Amino acid sequence: MGMALAVSTPSSLWAQEAVHKTDVLVIPSLHHFHRVNKHYTYDDLYRAVDNFRPQFVGVEIRQEDLALGDHYLGDNYPQEMIELFHHYAPHVFGFDWLGDDLAGRPVPDDWWRKRSEIKILERSVDSYFKTNPLLLQSQKLSREQLAIAQRATLPQMMDGSYDRVAASYYAVFKKLTAGTEYQKLSDFYTERDMKLSDNIINFLVTHFCKRVVIVTGADHHGPMVKSLSCQKNINIVSII
Repeated sequence: MGMALAVSTPSSLWAQEAVHKTDVLVIPSLHHFHRVNKHYTYDDLYRAVDNFRPQFVGVEIRQEDLALGDHYLGDNYPQEMIELFHHYAPHVFGFDWLGDDLAGRPVPDDWWRKRSEIKILERSVDSYFKTNPLLLQSQKLSREQLAIAQRATLPQMMDGSYDRVAASYYAVFKKLTAGTEYQKLSDFYTERDMKLSDNIINFLVTHFCKRVVIVTGADHHGPMVKSLSCQKNINIVSII
């Protein structure tokens, strides 16, 4: 693959390296929509990662879960994240966060179907708010996201149009759920975006490298690029 493992360095040294910047390419993934979008397939995603010739690849899997086997990973993570993990190991790191209630332990077999409070709330949110105008507005924005994800190329997914629709969706959803039990959903989505970026930053602080690809779900792309761009030793690059 032409990749060399980067040399780890203490955070103080990384911070002092004024000249050095890590080039970071953040690629939005479509998860299962890669199967139906002929303009942005799994192969298109893998080719984009490979063409960047990264020293490390960050995947949306918890770091502690990477060693738990394909059956476990397949039950909990998207196909492309697992494929990238296998293809680029040992140059892969995981940056996902699924909530403090799962911290330090594997995801239980029945977690997503029966025990996750977030998933339970997600399944009932539409029926709770019914014809609330904000719900209808959020559903319209969600359909716009879906339409883009079904037809866009990778460069189009990275040109900011999807990010703007997603940001509008989450802003409306926040207003819709404010002051209700469903505010837990909006708070969780915001916290997860922060945690994903923090995990990436923490990795880069302790790994001296020049080229890194991050593959994340499309909804996280906008917030992640914004957060990483604020770091003085990170240079966000684009394939466009």
